[in-house]
Amino acid sequence: MKAWGLTLAWLSLLVSALVVVFILKQPTLNNDILALLPKSEPRLQQVEEHFFAANKQQLSFSFRGENAVKAYDNLEQWLASKHIEPRFKLPEISQLAAFYGQYAGHLVSEEYKQAIGDANRFQQYYFSQLSKVADPFVSSTINQDPSLATAGFLSEAMAHMQQFELQDGRININYQGDEYLMLFVQSADNAFSINQSIALSNEIVAYIAELESRYPDTQIRYAGALFHTAANAQQAKFEMTLFGSVSLLALIVMVVWVFRSINALWLAYVTVISAAIGGTIALICIFSQIHVLTMVFAVTLIGIAIDYAFHGMLDLTEQPQGFSQGLKLALLLSLLTTTLGYASLFFSPVQLLSQVGVFVVAGLVTAWLCTRILLPYWQTGLTINTAAHQLANMLSGYLKRLTHYRVALSMLMLVLLSAFALLKPPVINDDVKLLNASPADLMQNEALHMSLLGKDNGQIMILFADNAQQLLVQQEALKATIRGLNGRVLMLSDLVPSKQLQQQNYAQMHSAQQAMSVVSQMTGMPVELSTPMLDLNAALNSPLAPLIANQVISNNTLTASWFMVTGVNKTELMDLTNAYPDLIVYDKVAMISEGLSHYSNSLLVTLAIAMTFALLLFSVKFGFKTACKQTLVLVLTTAAVLLLCSALQSQLSIFNLLGCLLILALAIDYLVFYQVNNLSPSNVLAISLSAASSMWVFGMLAVSKTPAIFSFGLTVLVGLVCIYIFAPLSIALPKNKEK
Repeated sequence: MKAWGLTLAWLSLLVSALVVVFILKQPTLNNDILALLPKSEPRLQQVEEHFFAANKQQLSFSFRGENAVKAYDNLEQWLASKHIEPRFKLPEISQLAAFYGQYAGHLVSEEYKQAIGDANRFQQYYFSQLSKVADPFVSSTINQDPSLATAGFLSEAMAHMQQFELQDGRININYQGDEYLMLFVQSADNAFSINQSIALSNEIVAYIAELESRYPDTQIRYAGALFHTAANAQQAKFEMTLFGSVSLLALIVMVVWVFRSINALWLAYVTVISAAIGGTIALICIFSQIHVLTMVFAVTLIGIAIDYAFHGMLDLTEQPQGFSQGLKLALLLSLLTTTLGYASLFFSPVQLLSQVGVFVVAGLVTAWLCTRILLPYWQTGLTINTAAHQLANMLSGYLKRLTHYRVALSMLMLVLLSAFALLKPPVINDDVKLLNASPADLMQNEALHMSLLGKDNGQIMILFADNAQQLLVQQEALKATIRGLNGRVLMLSDLVPSKQLQQQNYAQMHSAQQAMSVVSQMTGMPVELSTPMLDLNAALNSPLAPLIANQVISNNTLTASWFMVTGVNKTELMDLTNAYPDLIVYDKVAMISEGLSHYSNSLLVTLAIAMTFALLLFSVKFGFKTACKQTLVLVLTTAAVLLLCSALQSQLSIFNLLGCLLILALAIDYLVFYQVNNLSPSNVLAISLSAASSMWVFGMLAVSKTPAIFSFGLTVLVGLVCIYIFAPLSIALPKNKEK
């Protein structure tokens, strides 16, 4: 009864702590794939949040076929009923004309500048403009500015912006001989909650399927972060449930087969659930948002936490007075080495890995406490069945015979691994796309929409400045350089010229008396140039705002603007960044991949440091000669894992290296248990059960559709097989047992 009371009190304490922490912190479950990416440096992060945060809620749809217009209108109306409105609401030309007309004489197009210098040429130009009776720019501005300078400026600005045609308010694009309609909408801010994102995505996809059945000759494609996050969330939830359930089932089968006892099954359950609750408490305390993929990786805790229960229960079946000193030492060393391995994830640039590190470290500490405190009270109810005894003796004998060939096996492995490394050197790929598990058709939709918008070969650039006017001046100089390279670019300064340029325009208009007299003669109206100049603040508080608000940020800390350049190769763009120190090429994928590459290099260094630390630890505890053997096992295991995974996957990623870090921690565990308790049948059985449970758990991850999880699971699975074979080679058996 005491054992039951203490165990229930332990579980009650953990559950109470979890409830308290949950109420106080109120965490949310996040499934936004973009939230996994490393954060940029503070200045760039502020710019990203201002410029691109809204893209998370943007959805895009393309329509092609005979009934594209009907499908477009039906979907737009249906989305509006869901409070999902069009993202782009362009101002009326009359509104723009009224706004720009206030600054007549300061806003002049390039064509107008060329004509104004010669009276005869200007007369021809002006007459041709007046004859365009249907031109909305002329008709809407002539009353405010009879010189038609504003009309020319507005016409030129809109021509630069118009990358596609508008037909009855719908965006029309001709691409590879086909006509497409495009619809851009903005979903609600709360659409990325775990349940609403999935529900909204499923509703939209179902309605699109209904439209395609209604209009079979029309194809509708959809894209947007919402669909990616929903797909990843559904896959993660499925894998989390499947992997967790199958792993628990496998552990139940193993425990029941070995111990044939409800008590043993209960203790295994208590150990695993204690680890899960302890890890969850730590996660909630440290992170306000927990990513759903964290829970998929965290399933691996089951395979590690159960190790403590296996070793503890098997040791108690042979010790009349609680745990042996050897097991106590091995458990402590195992906890220290494994937690150190996972603690290295705390500093990962990928928040997913940081969360996994916190969850597993806290879970392992809780599992260790559970094993040390609770298991001794259940000693009387623990026994091993005969079949498990026979298996333990058989495995022990096999591993003892294996140690006779340790030198030959070690040399053979060194030769094979060296030859393999020379013939097929491993290649590390740090592409951030490995985080993505989105369906192929969704990726194809994204690629199509990028091509339709002409952004598949464009490059985003960001220009920083001390203030708004300096930004506009630099943009005007940069724009001239880019267009001199036959590139195309639309900048903020196309719509809001700098005051420096406006002053030049005003001076040129003021000095062109003959041209202005032509205006007066033809219209009978005097030409009056306005005094005030257009500035950025005025533009941001005008009908022009929807066109520019998302292109510029200007506050007390920084001023910056982004734009996209097409038609210029990357080498020339990099030359531009050298010529303009405040200009950067913004390639988020490349930036994150570069960050992951640096982290991959640091992981390799961490692996080397960990092996050095293990060598020192083993030398102090077991002697230098034994430590060298154990370190050789670690080196062979790590090399074998990387080479085999490289062959199976064709390339390695940061997740393979993270898997190696875990394998290193587990390998040190096995080496410690072998060195402390040798190849005794109970120790071999405990390690075999631990290895089998871990292989099962990580083997499940190796069938994941998420590339990152697959790489991690495959690495640990291969590593467990290798370390199970190599670890016994480091044991120094008595000479009479080696004969």
